Order: sequence, then structure tokens, then C-alpha cells
Amino acid sequence: MRHMLNMATVFLAALCLTGGLASISAAPPGKTKVAVIQATGSPRQDPFKAGYDSTKVRAMSQAHLDKLLGLIDRAGEMGADIVCGPEDMQHIGGYGLHVDRRDPETGEILFSGMAVEVPGPLSERIAAIARKHSMYVVAPIYEKENGKVYNSSLVFDRQGELIGRHRKTVLPIMETWLVTPGTGYEVFETDFAPIAISTCWEITYPEIHRIYALEGARLIFHPTMGRENSDGSLDTAHRYLTRATDDRVWLAPVILGTDGNGIISPTGEVLAEAVGARDTVIMAEIDFSERFLSKSTWWNTINGSNDNRAIHFLSRRPGIWGKLADLRPPLASEFESVRLTTGDREAQFEAVREVDYGP
Repeated sequence: MRHMLNMATVFLAALCLTGGLASISAAPPGKTKVAVIQATGSPRQDPFKAGYDSTKVRAMSQAHLDKLLGLIDRAGEMGADIVCGPEDMQHIGGYGLHVDRRDPETGEILFSGMAVEVPGPLSERIAAIARKHSMYVVAPIYEKENGKVYNSSLVFDRQGELIGRHRKTVLPIMETWLVTPGTGYEVFETDFAPIAISTCWEITYPEIHRIYALEGARLIFHPTMGRENSDGSLDTAHRYLTRATDDRVWLAPVILGTDGNGIISPTGEVLAEAVGARDTVIMAEIDFSERFLSKSTWWNTINGSNDNRAIHFLSRRPGIWGKLADLRPPLASEFESVRLTTGDREAQFEAVREVDYGP
């Protein structure tokens, strides 16, 4: 049944691509059309290669961005209520390794020079798509503010208003060279359910998703550049399945490529994916009022409820979990001699000279 849904979703997207479908009717009452885009990667300049041409960097980034925004627009034509793109929609994250390269237009470090201010032309373009289709849009970009760069996911409402942003809080070491981490975990209210965003490496920290669940998030988008599935299907993305089932939330991972994108239910069921499809839209209809109840009369009688989400929450014991917030737990003593390259520009320059290749 799941694969029938997947093929139907891809078929609808293909119709939109060929002009055979102008619009799709709204989801049935009580249901929300949740979409993610599945886009292939695009060529980019590689500063490690002899043919590197800094004058082509911006044009190639723009071409990739145009493709992704086209897919977001297509999701709107399909009647999506909300859509999310992959991490780093500008396709510039790979330049973050090159702290020794300058932007020919701004003179800044190349990566930093390509991050954008919000509001600005890019955010206005995204807002226009949201407004055009009366659709929420989650757009992960590298954003610049007061001289600092953030890995931000911008959230636009149906009127095209920017209602908030999530700034990635836990960064891979290479990303810390030029990106400032965010400091909070925001849950955004929509007209169908509270949503949240975890970006890339944040998925490896279960505390983050638990915070979102406790704050009432029902749907968590996961824009990323690191895949969790092993053989194409999200059925093998064990970390995703665990996050969804542990926190009783819908989870929607989004990554560049031809798999690894889709929507997972609070029971760990893959509701929609499109393995092998290129540059398409994946969509599922979700009833966020649905309660996942045990069918066992015995379970209901013993517990006093058959609502597993309620049982899970009411059985928590946060008063004895203080160690989770301990800044110096005993484990820290094992790593006292470790010196990461974060904040050490000399070590970063040396690292780039030594590896001489991209990740």
C-alpha cells in the first residue's frame, strides 16, 4: 500500500512537470498535505581542482537554487499546505572548508560572502511563492546577520510572512569554522499543527527532538546533507524511525539525491517516498488530530488509558534526569586532551593544505 502511495505521488509530480496538471484540490477536511522536495545535486566549482574558476561560483549556485525554488513552486501547484527544501538550498556549504579562498565580488571569505541577509532578494522570492499558493514554506539557507553566518531554516506562512527561523545549534566541526550555532529550539504554530525543524547533525542528539515533542511539535522537518538510509528506502533509516516513534511525531527528512526523502508517521511507517525519482515532489496527506490508540482492552484496563502517547508522557521522570544538563559529566575527563579545530584558524589552514580534497 505504501509503495502505491509513493508511485501516485511521483505520478502527480510528473504531471505537473509536463504541464499536464495545473492544480490539485485541497486535502479532505481534517487532512493536511505535507510535502518535501527531492532534488538532485548540481555541479559546483571545486577549489581543490586545477580548473577552479571563482567567477562561475555564483552562477552555479543560482542555477541550483532556481531548480529548488521551482520544485517548491511545483509543490504549491499540487496543493501542498506546507513544503520543505533540503539543507543549504544555495549549494554553498562545501565552500565552508575553503577558509583560504576569497569572494571576488565582496573580498570576504568565499563561503561567508555568499550567505545572504534576510530580508533580501532571496527571502522575498521565497515569500512570493508561499503567498502565491497560500502555502507554508520551510527554506533552509545560509543567512548572514551582523557579520555572522547561520545555518538557518526560514519559515514562511500562507501570506508569505516570515514567522520565524531555526538556526542549527549543533554543528559538525568543519561547519564551526565559519558558521555560528543557534541557541534555541523553536516550535512554530501553523493552522494545522505545531511544527519544528532539526537540521542535519541535530538528528544525532535525541534531546533536541524530545524538547520539540515536549513543546508540542507534531511534525518535525529534517533538512540535511547526511543520509541515514542504507539501501534506498527510508525503511532502513533506523535513526529516523527511532526519532519518530520515540517522540510520537511525524518526521519529514529532506536531502539532495534520489532517495532519503519522505514522510514517516509516529508509528514508524514510511507514508511517502520516491526512491530513484529525480527532481520531484513527495507528498502525504496527514490528519494531525489522529490519536494512536492501543486496540488492546487489557492494555487500556491495566493502564487506565489506551493512548500510548499520553502513557509515554505521563510516565516521564524528569526530576532524576539532571545529568543530561551537566556541563562537566564524568565522561568529559576522557576528552580533556582533545583539541578540535574549532576557533583555531591556523589549524584550519593547515588542515585544508593537508587534505587537499573535498569531503
